Amino acid sequence: MLRPWGVLAAVVLVLAAGSWMLPRVLGVRSKATQQDAQLSPQQKARLEALRERLARDPGNLQAVLELANMYYDLGRFSEAVPLYQQYLRADPGQAEVRIDYAYALFASGQQEAGIAELRRVLERFPDHPIALFNLGVLLAQQGKLEQARQSFEELIRLHPSLPLSQQAQRALRALDSLRGSLTTP
Repeated sequence: MLRPWGVLAAVVLVLAAGSWMLPRVLGVRSKATQQDAQLSPQQKARLEALRERLARDPGNLQAVLELANMYYDLGRFSEAVPLYQQYLRADPGQAEVRIDYAYALFASGQQEAGIAELRRVLERFPDHPIALFNLGVLLAQQGKLEQARQSFEELIRLHPSLPLSQQAQRALRALDSLRGSLTTP
C-alpha cells in the first residue's frame, strides 16, 4: 500500500527540487566504470582530467570541489561524499558546499546525517534560504511533514520575495492537499 507521506514526498520533490533532481534520485547506481561508459565524451574528458589533477596534486582543493560537484551532478552521491568531506576539512565555512554535502549524504543513504548537516548550516546561517528549503524537502521525503512545513514557512517569512519562497509556497499547498486527503474518509 502506498503511504500518504510517500506521495507527498514525491510531490514536494518535483515541486521543490525541479526536474534536475529526479534523475539523481531515481537513477539506478552501478559500478563507476559502467557509469563512466554512459557519460558524454565531454563529461568523460572532464572527469578524467579532474582525476589526473588530483592524482598529481591530492591537496588541490579546487579540483576536489570540482570533482565532488561533478559526481553530485551525475547523481553519484556516494562518490561525492568523501570529496566534500575532504574539501570541508580544509575550508569548513562554505555554506553552499555544506548544503550540497548534506544532500549527497541524504541521497547516498545517510539521511539523518544529511539532515543534521543542514541543521548545522542553519545554526551558523539561520536565514540561509537554500538550507531552509532543502531541509523542508528532505524532511518531507522522510514523512516528517510538520517539520518540513516549519522549514518552508520560515523560508517564506524570512525571504518572501525570493523565487525559492514561491516554490516553498507550492510545497506547502501540496502538504495542505495531503493533509486534506488524510482527514477525508
